[in-house]
Amino acid sequence: MSADTDVLVVGGGLAGLALGGYLARQGTPPTIVEQVPDWRESGYGIGLWEGGLDVLADLDCLDAAGDRAADPEAFAVRGEGGRLLARASLPADETSLLVVHRADLHAALRGAVPDDCLRMGTEPTRIEQRRDDVRVTFDDGSTGTFDLVVGADGVHSTVRERCFDDWTRREYDTYVWSLWPRQDVDVGADMVSVWGPGSEGFVARVGDRVGFNLAARLDSPPAPPARDALRDAADAVGWKLPDLLETDDEPFFDRVRDVSCERWHRDRVALVGDAAHAVHPISGMGASLALQDARVLAQELATAGRVETALARYERRRRPEVRRVTRSARIEAAVTFVESPRLRGVRDWVVEHTPLFELFVESQVGDGVGVF
Repeated sequence: MSADTDVLVVGGGLAGLALGGYLARQGTPPTIVEQVPDWRESGYGIGLWEGGLDVLADLDCLDAAGDRAADPEAFAVRGEGGRLLARASLPADETSLLVVHRADLHAALRGAVPDDCLRMGTEPTRIEQRRDDVRVTFDDGSTGTFDLVVGADGVHSTVRERCFDDWTRREYDTYVWSLWPRQDVDVGADMVSVWGPGSEGFVARVGDRVGFNLAARLDSPPAPPARDALRDAADAVGWKLPDLLETDDEPFFDRVRDVSCERWHRDRVALVGDAAHAVHPISGMGASLALQDARVLAQELATAGRVETALARYERRRRPEVRRVTRSARIEAAVTFVESPRLRGVRDWVVEHTPLFELFVESQVGDGVGVF
């Protein structure tokens, strides 16, 4: 990689901005194209663990993200109606978890990317790989020739659809809403996962706002934003969730999907983040995986002699962790979104009377976690 290397990053999400930040620091500022004309303020609430926090620190974005986020005292799990099943205190002398709205994290990452790298309101319509470069045609009629194209364009990736054929996108019968209004509902200082019949709520206070995600299994797809289905699911879970719906704010609404690809690179085209390996959001690891993809790809591009070698090394380094998280996420989804009352009772008893939850949290933050 040199200052003359032309890199196109398709998608200005978390992975695309992080990669852009790294490449700009390495003296190879990319072109980042984003299909929407303006940045969106909608999205999920995110729990960002150690791996993602390390990337923010690398890019000098941690303070900016922290100003918009909460550093919870503990991570708690509650059963239906709000009964406390387990609570893990988090290390008080370090930031091991940030709870942040996606739009706020996105804004912090934009600070690492030079403005002239960003090109809004366009996307590729044709990507032609040639012997020594990649020729791209955009939907505004313009064209460009690049040494490398990176698809950081999410679950519905255009780059993946145009350049790869060995991938699958799976749709679940689970739907998710997210609300982050200014509220005075007392939810405490913990990040809370609260479980209901076939559903899970995620709640945390961030300044004067309460972050609220709710995922629920439904028999058929509702019409967005599906406020009636949201109300029914919140009432079934209980605890503070029904009170948190007392707002006129429009909820973000989406269907849960995951993506798996047999290959993440092909010649001079690569995929990062959700474009390569979207995982079920129950894992809480999608954002951290995307940010770490960006760091590893940037490292390999800085040190490998050839682009193709860098892409192969990137995929080799990232595959094992993504495979582990994907497997864990599917198990966690099967355990969390249980509808049978008897099986929910068994699950809740196990969480309350065994160290299972403690082991999960320790895997995220290491030592310094206490469960009580």
